[in-house]
Amino acid sequence: SSITLEVGDSFTDPGATASDTVDGVLTNSITVTGSVNWETAAAGTYTLIYNVSDDAGNAATPVTRTVVVSDTTAPVITLTGDSSITLEVGDSFTDPGATATDAVDGVLTDSIVVTGSVNTAAAGTYTLIYNVSDEAGNAATQVTRTVVVSDTTAPVITLTGDSSITLEVGDSFTDPGATASDTVDGVLTNSITVTGSVNTAAAGTYTLTYKVSDEAGNAATPVTRTVVVSDTTAPVITLTGDSSITLEVGDSFTDPGATASDTVDGVLTNSITVTGSVN
Repeated sequence: SSITLEVGDSFTDPGATASDTVDGVLTNSITVTGSVNWETAAAGTYTLIYNVSDDAGNAATPVTRTVVVSDTTAPVITLTGDSSITLEVGDSFTDPGATATDAVDGVLTDSIVVTGSVNTAAAGTYTLIYNVSDEAGNAATQVTRTVVVSDTTAPVITLTGDSSITLEVGDSFTDPGATASDTVDGVLTNSITVTGSVNTAAAGTYTLTYKVSDEAGNAATPVTRTVVVSDTTAPVITLTGDSSITLEVGDSFTDPGATASDTVDGVLTNSITVTGSVN
């Protein structure tokens, strides 16, 4: 006496039979009042009432059938765009949104509720959750979108002063240093590491290498400074004795010689070469 249907189902009344002890079968004389929204387009409870009377006018006890048309089908949410989006820290973000449809209520896009938020100023993984229910209270299976905000941009190192410095052996040297900045972490100058050293006591070419990484592990392109330590100062020769000597023909002569010193190599007296002769 009770039939349950889903909105959208078709319905055909199974009908009823009637019999009388005198008149026999009266099925064809049954009258039905009430109706069901054909094609069950509207949820609700419908009642069909069956009546019949015999030829003597005796009315049968009415019989009823209840037809319950229910909406138990949940709406469906469909994301607009990708379910996973990757952004760089600092990018702008506009939620592409979603659409929702229901077999009974039609388009429910404007009723979608979104929970969660995205902060593009901070690296992380963010989740947006989309929910909607139809007028019958059927909740759609929630849909999620993942937004990954990443920091993939490396910091930048900038040398302070020239990238190539030339010194004289014995000069003092203080590294002018460098600065570093990152789009996310800001100033990273204090995090710079320097490899290499300069020995101003020895001529040569020295390389200093500057490195830094941000908090996300992105390494800056290393920057180098070349320091050339040169010896360009000539040694000094000092004569021993007078620079001018007068002799008599026949006198003997022994060269008093000279001494030589260099700021880098020290005493070079033994390396002095003498050209010319005295007859």
